[in-house]
Amino acid sequence: MSLLKSILPQRELEREIDEEIEFHVEKCVARLIEQGFSPTAARNEALRRFGDSDSVKTECRRIGMEKIRAERRAEYLDQVKRDVLYTLRTIARRPGFAVTTVLILALGIGGTTAIFSVVNGVLLRPLPYSDSHRLVLLWGVEGGMKSGSNYNSYPDLVDFDNANTVFEELAAMGFDQASLTGTETEPTQVAIGKVSHDLFPTLGVQPALGRGILPEDDRIGAERVVLLSFGLWASRFGSDRRAIGQTMSIDGIEHSIVGVMPSGFDFPAQLQLWVPLAHDHAEAPRGNHNLLAVARLNPGVSIESAEAEIQTIAMQLEEAYPNDNTNRGARLEPLLEAFVGDVRPALLILFGAVGLVLLIVCANVANLLLARATTRQKEIAVRAALGAGRARLARQVLTESLVLALVGGVAGVGLAYLGVRVLRSVGPAQLPRLSEVSLDGTVLAFALAVAVLTGVVFGLVPALTSSKLAVHTALKEGGRTSSQGGRRPLLRQTLVVVEMALAVVLVVGAGLLINSFVRLLRVDPGYQAQNVLVVPLSLPTSRYEEHTAALAFFEQLREQLAALPGVDRVATGYQHPLSGGWETSFEIKGLLEVPPGERPEARIRPVDPRYFRTVGIPLVQGRHFTDQDREGTPNVVIINESFARQFFTEVDPIGQRLLKSPWWDFQTGEWEIVGVVGDVKMDGLESGTPWAWYFPHQQMPFNDMYVFASTAGDPLALAPSVRNAVWSLDPNLPVENIQTLDGIRSASVAAQRFQMALLGIFAALAIILAAVGVYGVLSYAVAQRTREIGVRLSLGARTSDVLRLVIKQGMGLSLIGLALGIGGALALTRLTGSLLFGVSPTDPATFVAVASTLTLVALAACAVPALRASRVDPVTALRAE
Repeated sequence: MSLLKSILPQRELEREIDEEIEFHVEKCVARLIEQGFSPTAARNEALRRFGDSDSVKTECRRIGMEKIRAERRAEYLDQVKRDVLYTLRTIARRPGFAVTTVLILALGIGGTTAIFSVVNGVLLRPLPYSDSHRLVLLWGVEGGMKSGSNYNSYPDLVDFDNANTVFEELAAMGFDQASLTGTETEPTQVAIGKVSHDLFPTLGVQPALGRGILPEDDRIGAERVVLLSFGLWASRFGSDRRAIGQTMSIDGIEHSIVGVMPSGFDFPAQLQLWVPLAHDHAEAPRGNHNLLAVARLNPGVSIESAEAEIQTIAMQLEEAYPNDNTNRGARLEPLLEAFVGDVRPALLILFGAVGLVLLIVCANVANLLLARATTRQKEIAVRAALGAGRARLARQVLTESLVLALVGGVAGVGLAYLGVRVLRSVGPAQLPRLSEVSLDGTVLAFALAVAVLTGVVFGLVPALTSSKLAVHTALKEGGRTSSQGGRRPLLRQTLVVVEMALAVVLVVGAGLLINSFVRLLRVDPGYQAQNVLVVPLSLPTSRYEEHTAALAFFEQLREQLAALPGVDRVATGYQHPLSGGWETSFEIKGLLEVPPGERPEARIRPVDPRYFRTVGIPLVQGRHFTDQDREGTPNVVIINESFARQFFTEVDPIGQRLLKSPWWDFQTGEWEIVGVVGDVKMDGLESGTPWAWYFPHQQMPFNDMYVFASTAGDPLALAPSVRNAVWSLDPNLPVENIQTLDGIRSASVAAQRFQMALLGIFAALAIILAAVGVYGVLSYAVAQRTREIGVRLSLGARTSDVLRLVIKQGMGLSLIGLALGIGGALALTRLTGSLLFGVSPTDPATFVAVASTLTLVALAACAVPALRASRVDPVTALRAE
């Protein structure tokens, strides 16, 4: 039939070509006769010119084929239009089915689109810098040349810049906190970047207003200049262009405002001011590694070849400066990878999880369409009897699927928009580029593709089965309810098994993360977090240049806070317990004396005598610091248990002496160990415990300290009194980011909580959809077997027999899916290993709990149809037949 349809248009085309040629020949004959040719000669000449011309035949054939193609396109579009209109009428007749299907699809497509928007914004979208693929970070590496991410010193970066041939630009920057004063508003703490003059050219970014930092600005003794972030310019100067040229007091030092950076620029993260680097770092010692280095590769230079040259330069520096660079290498890392490397596994796992949900949605909707197709057998049979071919019938069913999928996709985009807003508001601060997540053109195109693909996936099986309907049988049975054998029940049962298997994989993954998170919360951080207020303070060196001035400020503040009602203890310490901190190398006199490049490193923190009691770090051995441990008295330190276990296994640590790191130029002498305290999880609850030692703040005063106040009640209620106490001593000092130790601990696991919550939501959705799938198949089976059940009951079958029959069918499918899902989970959950803490990816307890839960859910889904089947009235069932 299809061959005949293709031959007929071709014959019609040939006839049209012949008529077109004859028309041109007759016109030519008439013109030639007018010119004096005889009729015979004129016709012969015309046939020579046109009748034998391949070009005329080709042109006529082209015109004819275009006409046929246009007609076919018009006919096809008209058929599609009719299919769509028919689908809309069908949906209008059964709105309940359509609404259910669209809601299920909206959940799947919306969730997938929302997570993809995060993946796109964080992982896939290039950084907002010119040729960002050529931007790299230059890291220092301690102890080898392969791994590590340490900052660099200013002298090292100068040498790298002068010696390399692979960088187009190399820039450096340091980070600090600064206080803004001199306006009518309260003192404000801001994040400040101290940058070399070539940072902005390296990134390929120009100020939105004014100019950048010039080479003459980036030298010692130059006039102080500053660039503002777009947000700070808007909030502090009302977006007034006249801000350029004005002065701003930063830590008490006047800076001239020379530019405003573009909106959204805060490199590397949340910076609000940029000042020249050289003022504070040009004379820093080589051993002071505290600068981030950003480089732009020359065009055509690969990161591998650039890294090889950088490592060669690092070896040359190691030979030239053995005291500071022994065993110190270098490596390069793409800038995008540095931003998102830590979160890539978690985001990809979440994207895979929501993909599983989408597959479950497809299986569920396919089941719904298969059930619906059964009720339309007579309609489809009539259409087939009237001449509709298999392709025509399949296209009609597929059109219905695509229409439902597109409507579900539109609803899903709406859900995704809300989901993205929620994700941006509650997402963890550790998630980079979260502000760049949005429903842009790429995401919308992805949503459209997912909707179309979903429509094809869940519509293909019903379309194929409907097109293969036995017309004679369907017309003979008419609308009678009967047991439907053959492929369709098998397909529906297979889809239920697939749903259950996918749900098991997803729920096992969520269960592992929940188990991991619970164990993480049970980790002892090494301190008591209850009812402790934490107040970060940074004293500007312009007003507190002498260390004694800073020390006097903190001592006076401690006395004022200790006198407040409800305050038990007050102490100061460098950073909070979970903030990591900085390291220094050391020696142990008489026990560990090695060359500088081979010395071990430990975390060091200045604290006052009340610190350990205030934050609840237990004293294990020796004594606490006292108020007598001040400048001018013997230097003392307290080490943690990990330090003592590592270096003092055979001797008593009390009384042993540590030698300072060579770059400490503001204190001399040896440090006597006077105590041992408990370990603290300085790098986070999931990390190990680093070696650490504490020294008295009174012997080495710092300007940047945290104030800790333990209270009898709610610590945050004390915040206004703390601000007033600080401003009574220094009205220009910012008091911001007041927190509690409990809040800090909670924030430290925000990323894990976020991952667990999202995966838990997807898992719950998978359980619901799987239960709906089991329920739907059994309900349909009961409806189709109503006559059979009636016969069984009339012949003496008991209610329990019917219950057992239906439940056995449903649980059989569920257990098959459960077994397949456990096998898949054993293979796939290994990918979550990097996200787990204290839990194996094949944790037996989690697998047993998930299997038990899903078995109970499946049993509940089977129970309702089984009860309905057991209540079938035999007389009514047989009469209906």
